[in-house]
Amino acid sequence: MSSSPDLLLSPREEARRNEMLSAAAEVFFKKGFSRTSLDDVIAVTGGSKRTLYRYFPSKEDLFFAVIKMVSDRTIVGLTVMPVKGLRETLTTFGRTYLRTIVSPDGLALFRAVVSESPHFPGLGQRFVVDATKRVSDILANFLAQQTEARLSEDPQVAADQFLALLRGSVHLEALLTGITPTAEVVESDVRRSVEALVAGAFTKA
Repeated sequence: MSSSPDLLLSPREEARRNEMLSAAAEVFFKKGFSRTSLDDVIAVTGGSKRTLYRYFPSKEDLFFAVIKMVSDRTIVGLTVMPVKGLRETLTTFGRTYLRTIVSPDGLALFRAVVSESPHFPGLGQRFVVDATKRVSDILANFLAQQTEARLSEDPQVAADQFLALLRGSVHLEALLTGITPTAEVVESDVRRSVEALVAGAFTKA
């Protein structure tokens, strides 16, 4: 896979590039990578292949750019902002995280990565780095600062396990059925996961 050159884009060009990315995301997530052509993307955005190739030298580059764009968009707001207390802070973070991964964008991104990873060496790893690990690191950094709580001997392990428990059956069911879980289901799952963490269920492996 070739890499896109670094381009100095004007605001108008940047807007055009983002428009193409959004259109490509819609088409890729609907049809899949193999069944999507650059003509399909151009049919949505207008313009020419020459313009598209200026920003993305290949369909693979375009797909990787889409994955990065949606990864960035789905983790917006996933910063740990301390609120009234530890439980409340973790609950707020967990609620935002779970709502994010069961959102239409979150589910479409996950499905696309799982579907296409066997055909694209490095795609799964890039997703881990760009999305999963970024979120885990945000939480681990917060947990590392909670020295008085002593939640775990290893904050990174605790963060990974907490996020895995949050995803659990709720995320899997949403992936398989396409049905967004209710606010009550999300809230119950988050609070149960928070209590497990605070109770010290997650320790160094």
